[in-house]
Amino acid sequence: MSLPRTAPPRSVPRKPVTSTGFHAPAGRPATELVAVARLSPCDAAVPVVRAQAVATLTAWSVDSQAVEVAELVVSELVTNSVRASRPRDEFVAVRLSTTSGCVLVEVWSRPDTTLPTAQHPDGDSESGRGLCLVEALTDRWGSYRATSGGIVVWAQFPGAVVPVQRLHDEQPLPARTARPVPEPRVAPARAPGLPDITFSTDPAVLARTAERLRALDAWHHHPVPC
Repeated sequence: MSLPRTAPPRSVPRKPVTSTGFHAPAGRPATELVAVARLSPCDAAVPVVRAQAVATLTAWSVDSQAVEVAELVVSELVTNSVRASRPRDEFVAVRLSTTSGCVLVEVWSRPDTTLPTAQHPDGDSESGRGLCLVEALTDRWGSYRATSGGIVVWAQFPGAVVPVQRLHDEQPLPARTARPVPEPRVAPARAPGLPDITFSTDPAVLARTAERLRALDAWHHHPVPC
């Protein structure tokens, strides 16, 4: 489904194509593969950020099939966000991240419109298939309202980082031997009146928790170095 687009007034020209490219946010660990890009909310910026997403994931050594899926997902989600943007909106933000063998694509846009839902148009319809394609290609997708304003649409799908093959003449790095950790001498005290801590493994609970934690992260407002 494509979000409704508000046509700009004739007296207000669309913004030129600009994109900062994908950059790792400041303060992130070097081992965590996360990159954010911001682009002008115009149709011509879509192929630019799509190509940059492919280049970024390829540089991370993400497997080629996942890169192809990411290319389509980024294109559909960014297109929807651009079409929902208004002439006065400054930018659309895209974040790529890899974790636990999965790739996560998130797209933020300013308009606080209705959260998008996937439609299933008939064969004669000329539009409305964007989120259906995202739904078919990914394991999970969804949307939420950011606490700082705007809407984030996200999609997650398998995408393992392929280890770099070592040349035959390269010597393997020495491996560390794990040392035993001593048992604590005193058992940790539990605050009176509080129940024992248990961790939930319910997928529905974990999904809701992850979505609410993401809503608290204003990653789209973090400064991006040029």
